Amino acid sequence: MASRIILLSLLLLVFISCTSQTAKLLGGSDREIYDSITSELAKKKTLYIFGGPRFSKVEDLLLTLQVRYPYSEYTRETYLINGDVSYRTKDYYDAIDDYEIFIEEQPNHPKINYAKYMIIKSYSKLMTTMDKDISPSKKVIDLFNNLSVEMKNSEYFPEIKQIYKKANILLLERTIYIANFYLKKESYDSSLKRIIESEKSIKSLITSNSEAQFIKLYCILMTDPNIDKGKLIDDYATRFPKETSYIDDLYETIK
Repeated sequence: MASRIILLSLLLLVFISCTSQTAKLLGGSDREIYDSITSELAKKKTLYIFGGPRFSKVEDLLLTLQVRYPYSEYTRETYLINGDVSYRTKDYYDAIDDYEIFIEEQPNHPKINYAKYMIIKSYSKLMTTMDKDISPSKKVIDLFNNLSVEMKNSEYFPEIKQIYKKANILLLERTIYIANFYLKKESYDSSLKRIIESEKSIKSLITSNSEAQFIKLYCILMTDPNIDKGKLIDDYATRFPKETSYIDDLYETIK
């Protein structure tokens, strides 16, 4: 207890010495400070330079709340609020870290589902078609597959489901793009590895996609001398009879 008081006192001293005249400790009850924080965060961004939330003020208010009311029920939301600030300022990895700490430290908090939703939403902002990093999409899929029944019945689930669908499509597209990159370089093991890794997350999409199956089979044909190549190619031709170009390329491997 004594060490906590000392730590909080040091935080107060640092706060007073480092902040500007406009960032002083603010008065009011814990509820009033908390309401000021939520009110500031609720402001919408506008076209004007002074529009939208003032995040520096939110940080000052939040520190005031922590220092003056360390045991308040509102102070329990510190990491949640930090996550919201990071999300609004597009620091998505920091937001994820803050939301995860909040969930770890406040497992029974009534806003726990909101924090889980915001983690998925933050990962969705990191999904992109511009680079080779497919981990955000895979993370969204993994989180979705492990959602609790309570979360599936929450108000956030419809949007989470849309993010999940987008992650599936994006992962498929990026998997094929990267696998094709390695295929053209004749790096068959690397190409095959990409397909197999993504099958763990989106098996049905990979299985039903003719291009993904072509890449997988072509790499297998080029790396495994002990398989029945003719049968595997015939099976592919039966499943995807319209893909004549791919089928011709596959038969070329056994001529």
